[in-house]
Amino acid sequence: MELITIGVITNTHGLKGTLKVKSFTDFKNERYKKGNTLYIAFKDELIPVTVTKFRSVKTIEHIDFDEFTNINQVEKYKGSDLRINADQKHDLPEDEFYFDELVGMEVYTNELIGKVQSVREVPQGELLEVDTGHKKKALIPFNKHFIKEVNKQENRITLLEWEGLI
Repeated sequence: MELITIGVITNTHGLKGTLKVKSFTDFKNERYKKGNTLYIAFKDELIPVTVTKFRSVKTIEHIDFDEFTNINQVEKYKGSDLRINADQKHDLPEDEFYFDELVGMEVYTNELIGKVQSVREVPQGELLEVDTGHKKKALIPFNKHFIKEVNKQENRITLLEWEGLI
């Protein structure tokens, strides 16, 4: 079973086993709908859980699961990933990408810059964190002003030429 990460458990909320989740999905209402099965990646196991309640509070999701009724049952899951089956992915328009599709892609200008290690969400948009092989990692805005092309078949991202970008 192939799974994709849709969030990370950041903390607990209250005494009834509610989990706070930093979500990576744009389809929150669908992913966290009552009755949906998600998986908590805890150590080397996958724990199936069923959503009973979901609400957004600022930038964090508060999610309750059938399997948990108190804080003592969920404390240990802090820092664990929340996942779904990969076959539940939506087809995106041609110019949109899932973060996990971008991770591992090679980044080029005229030459290889490095590989995408992660995608960060900031208020201004998304940033590609690129391992350049040097001590510092490059942060590149993922938007049309900096990205010339994303080619999934070649596993390659081509940047526009910007002096001082890298």
